[in-house]
Amino acid sequence: MENSDYTKKIKNFLKHNFGKPEQMTWGWALMVMFALLALVYASICALKSIELPIAVTSIVGYSSLMLIITALVYVFPALMLSQDFQLKVPGKYTGVGVLLLSLLSGIPLMMINVALYNLSAWLTLVLNDKSIYPVFFSFGGGSELTTIALKLFSQTVIPAFGAAIFFFGLLWSRFKSTERTAAIVVISLSFALSSLDFTSVLGLIVVGIWCCFLRSRAHNIWAPFVCLISLKVSEYLFPGILAKIDIFNVQTYADIDSTFFYSSLTACFMGYLLLQFFIRVLNNFENYVKHEFDDETENATIPPFDKSIRLSLVLALGIIITLWVLTIKGVHL
Repeated sequence: MENSDYTKKIKNFLKHNFGKPEQMTWGWALMVMFALLALVYASICALKSIELPIAVTSIVGYSSLMLIITALVYVFPALMLSQDFQLKVPGKYTGVGVLLLSLLSGIPLMMINVALYNLSAWLTLVLNDKSIYPVFFSFGGGSELTTIALKLFSQTVIPAFGAAIFFFGLLWSRFKSTERTAAIVVISLSFALSSLDFTSVLGLIVVGIWCCFLRSRAHNIWAPFVCLISLKVSEYLFPGILAKIDIFNVQTYADIDSTFFYSSLTACFMGYLLLQFFIRVLNNFENYVKHEFDDETENATIPPFDKSIRLSLVLALGIIITLWVLTIKGVHL
C-alpha cells in the first residue's frame, strides 16, 4: 500500500512538472523546443563521422539542414502545441501599411545587428584567441544565380518563418498583455540562444527585442516575419553600408581592419536614429487600432507567468546551457 502511494506521488510529481499542461505555458513550450534542438545538435555531431555525398556545410547541405531544423524545431512544436488556439498564434491582420513599415525597419536593424556582430567577433578574438564557430553555417559557394537564390532562401524565408511562428507567435501568445516586459526578455533571449551562434548573440537579442515590439504593434506574426527577411536581404543588397567580418578567414584580432570599427559605430548610431522614427510611427498606429482588441478576454485564456516556473523550465535551461558549452568547445566541428 505504501509503495502504491509512493508511486502515485511520483507520477503526480512528474505529471505536474513535465506533463503537457491543460493551458499551454511558455516554459513547457521552451522545453519542447530546446529538447528538439538538442536532438538536431546530437545528429550533427553524429554526422561528422560519416562521409556524406553532400557536405552539411555546403550550400545545398546547409539549405536542406535549415529546412529540417525549421520544420522540426520551430514549426512542428508551434503547430502541435497550439492546437487549442491556432487563431491566436498568427494574430490578426491589421493592414499592409504596418507590414511595409516592418519591412523597411529591417534595414536600420541590419546596421545595428552587423555592428554588434563585428564587435563580438573582435572581442572573441581578443579574449579567446580564436573564433567560436556557429553550429549551423555554410562555407563557400559559387556566384551562380541559383546558388545565391538558394543561399538567400535558406538564410531568410525559412528561418524567418520558423522564428515568427514559434517565438513571436506561440510564445508571445502565452503571455498576458500585462506581462509584455517579461515576454520581451524571455522571447528575445530564447530567440538568440537557440541560434547556437556565439558571435551573433548580442545582435540577435536586439533583433528579438525589435521583433517583439513589432508583434505588439502589428498584432500579428507577419510583421516580425517580413522584418527578419528584410534584415538578411539588406546585408546582400547594401554591402557598401557596412561590411561584416568573416570569422572563418580572420585568424587574429590584428587581422581586422580598423575601418570595421569606425563603420560599425557610425552604422549603429544611424540605425538607432532610424528605428526611433519607426517606433514613433508604429506607436501612433497602435493607439489607432488598440480599441479593436479585447485584452481582458484574451488574458483569461492565458495561464499566469508563474505557471511556467516548473522543473520543465529548469530542464529547458539545463539543455540550452549544455548545448552552449558544447558549442563553445567546438564539439560539433
